[in-house]
Amino acid sequence: MKAARPVAYAAAALVPMTWGLIVFGATVRAHGAGLACPDWPLCFGDVIPQLNFQVFLEWGHRALVSVLSTGFLALGVALFATRAPRRAKVLWGIGLVLLAVQIVLGGLTVLDLLAEWTVTAHLLGGNSFAVLLLVLALTLREVHTPVQRAPVSLVQRAWAGRLALIVAVQIALGGLVSSSHAGLACGTWPGCNGPQWFPTFHGLVGLQVFHRITAYTVLALAIINAIATRGRGRVGRVALVVLGLVLVQVALGVANVLLLLPVEVTVAHSGTAALIVLATTWLNYEAWKAPVYVGAPAPETTPEPSTPALEAR
Repeated sequence: MKAARPVAYAAAALVPMTWGLIVFGATVRAHGAGLACPDWPLCFGDVIPQLNFQVFLEWGHRALVSVLSTGFLALGVALFATRAPRRAKVLWGIGLVLLAVQIVLGGLTVLDLLAEWTVTAHLLGGNSFAVLLLVLALTLREVHTPVQRAPVSLVQRAWAGRLALIVAVQIALGGLVSSSHAGLACGTWPGCNGPQWFPTFHGLVGLQVFHRITAYTVLALAIINAIATRGRGRVGRVALVVLGLVLVQVALGVANVLLLLPVEVTVAHSGTAALIVLATTWLNYEAWKAPVYVGAPAPETTPEPSTPALEAR
């Protein structure tokens, strides 16, 4: 397909743009500018308001949403104007629904005065949209560039799926910690306001404790995935990327506590979390696209299965 390559590139370009929008949103939150525009969809009743730093952050976030939305709609036109695979069009349609819901959640976040549920749902919505764009981009890439993958086991797939589930839970907990201002509920590390690591599971301290426990679980699962997929080609390499990002994220989380939530570290923490979501999605995509081996694993260079010893997905 001659048109497949540029459409795939266009979809891929929207992935870092969406990640940048998530980071921009974290910057708005870290600077306390979430209500710098007190109304929605306008800002102080204007399309382009009088700008100061905080208004620029909130208004700029909305402007970037408009640019991203326009790009996504243009991608849809290109998909339906070409012979793109049906699954790509279905993914785009799901993305359109996610984008509409995310825009509504953005408005509710302002109108409901940064309520915890709206902030958390908005964060989850943004990451979900980024995940869908990545899957769409990977799907379109394989239309013009087929990929041969080393076989994986069902156990390896299962570990990748568990990691994705826990990462999703951790993103939700991170949104709740941020929106409820529980970032310093535990003001020390590794203990929580004393020698105990997990002194209580109630209130803001309990929320921070749950966030830490889930972080340790993500780290453990990332290590397990890296070990389990070693030598499995693309899956193994992506698992190492995930592990590297998780290690950086743990360091940023500790720095957030010890340095009392500096803006730069807070934004980096949110940005790395979004990268972990994307990398974990990529890991699962590779694991579920790879053929499944039965019995002894085949060498890494084995092409797509054509023998009874392998059963394709």
